[in-house]
This record gives sequence, structure tokens and C-alpha cells, in this order.
Amino acid sequence: MTRIIFFGSEQFAVKILQSLVVDSENFSVVAVVTQPSRPVGRKQTLTQTPVATYATEQRIKILAPTSLKAPNIHSELQKFEADVFVVAQYGLIIPQAILEIPHFGAVNVHASILPRHRGATPVQGALLAGDNQTGVSIMVMDALMDHGPIINIHPCDISPTDTTKTLMDTLATCASENFSKDLLGFIHGEIEPIEQNHDVATFTKIMTRQTGFIDWSSMDAIQIERMTRALVPWPGVTFSTEKQEYKIIAAHVARTDEVLDEIIPAGIIRIARGSILLVGTISGAISIDIIQPAGKNQMTASECCRGYASINNAVCINSNHVS
Repeated sequence: MTRIIFFGSEQFAVKILQSLVVDSENFSVVAVVTQPSRPVGRKQTLTQTPVATYATEQRIKILAPTSLKAPNIHSELQKFEADVFVVAQYGLIIPQAILEIPHFGAVNVHASILPRHRGATPVQGALLAGDNQTGVSIMVMDALMDHGPIINIHPCDISPTDTTKTLMDTLATCASENFSKDLLGFIHGEIEPIEQNHDVATFTKIMTRQTGFIDWSSMDAIQIERMTRALVPWPGVTFSTEKQEYKIIAAHVARTDEVLDEIIPAGIIRIARGSILLVGTISGAISIDIIQPAGKNQMTASECCRGYASINNAVCINSNHVS
């Protein structure tokens, strides 16, 4: 029986943890390490991570330190005598000294085909880059970010309509269906991890609110459409007129039948045929499907065209320029 301490926080990690709990013939999850509960929503209700919620249901011991650098954490983790640590979307840096505690080290589940899209936002990175394929990489962790040798890779196609949520769900399912077998193969010496080609590595960025600001002077319709699939709900895709800030919740590259023969200047809003909401870019136009004015509820393009008719011919400015 392989003893595991599982490090994870978000929903992606829950399915992987579930697969280990279900495979009780091979694995025993002796503890879960997750991020601390945090205030959520307008009422700032203190809320557990999804992993903590599942671990509570399964009566698994939970550790939720604010940092893994505290002196007592190392000794506390040693007490569990785990054979291996499993890490999936944990969210905090794990010091090398902790990675070295178990005999088999720490195995990470990463949501990309490494070495492409290393870092904290691989799913968003794949969507923003327009990739047709991504996948799940099972790797042995070392001191550097997403740098360790690969145990196995499971590719997944990206649909043209995939969002961060749908693609993350697909990858979580893929990981949960394959991880137990990969982990057993590694522990039993049947799989020899392979070094990554570090020369071709690419890196993703941590998302901030500014990541979702549209720059109408440099972005084309394809880029903005990819942003709406990658950055909703966080950090969101934001643009402004002189009077109002808006979030684009869903959009598509405008079709010929929507714009007809008109070339809309970059950053100019047009209402077409009374219900189609278009914005020109440096190449093509974006057709907004769902929009949310600041402080208001989400609405369809046709609802916006009726309720905010003055938006027609408005000029967009970059959100970071709004006072």
C-alpha cells in the first residue's frame, strides 16, 4: 500500500484526489495539504478550498498552512511517513527540503504538454496561444518550476469553443482516468521518467486584472475572442468608453453576414441591424454575445443594444486609462 500526502486546492485537483481515494487497494491518502480558507463573495464568507471540502467528506486529515516554510511544517509532514507526495493545482511554493521528504519524492500533475506552458496558468496560456492540442503531464518535481522529468503525457484536443472551465474539466477527467496507473508504474520502477527538452520551454504568466484589459490599438479580433475564452471569469475581459466600463463575457469573431461590407475602425462600437453588437479591431471585428456593464447584470447583445442604444458609434478607450 502506497502512502500519499496530497497537495492541492482547486477543483481540478479534486478529481485526481478522488481517483486515489477510490483506488484504495493501491493507495492510502494519509493527509491533504491545501491552501487556507479565504473570504469569498460580497459577504466575504470564509470558504474552504474544494480539495479541503472533499477531504472533510472523506475524513482525511487536512493541513492548511499559509506557507510551507514554517519550521514545524517539515517535521509535521515527516510524521505521516508518506511514500510519495502528489501535487495538483496546489498554489503555493513547495520548498526543496519538503519535496525530498518521501522516498519517491513528489509527483506533479500539470495541465499542459510540458515543456510548453510551464507556470501557473497553462490552460489559459494554451487558449490565448490558439493551440489545437494540450494535455496532462505527470512529472517528478525538482527545485525548478515544472522542470522535472516526465513520467507520462496524455494529450487532449482543444475545441474551438473551449473555455478555461470546459478545458480544465476535460483535463481533470483525463488526469483522473490515467494518474493511478502512471503513479504505480513509476513507484514500481516500470516507468523511467524522461528529461524534458528545456531548450523549447515556454512560460505562462500569472493573471492580473490588467491581463484582461483590451488594447484596441494593438489587438485583433482573433486575439480578443481567445481572451474571452481564456480569461472569463477571472480576470475578465474589460473595455471602456468615456462613460462606462464593460466586461465581455462571451464573443466571437464577427462573420461576414454580421458586418456586411463595412470596415469598422479599431475601437469603434457599432449596433448592426438593431441587435448585433460589434467592435472594430486592427483586423476584423469582434461580435459580442454576452456583455456586462459595470455594476449591472450580464445581458445579451440584443438586450444591450436596446437598453444602451447610445453605445452605437461610441469610442473605446483602454480600461487602465479610465480614472
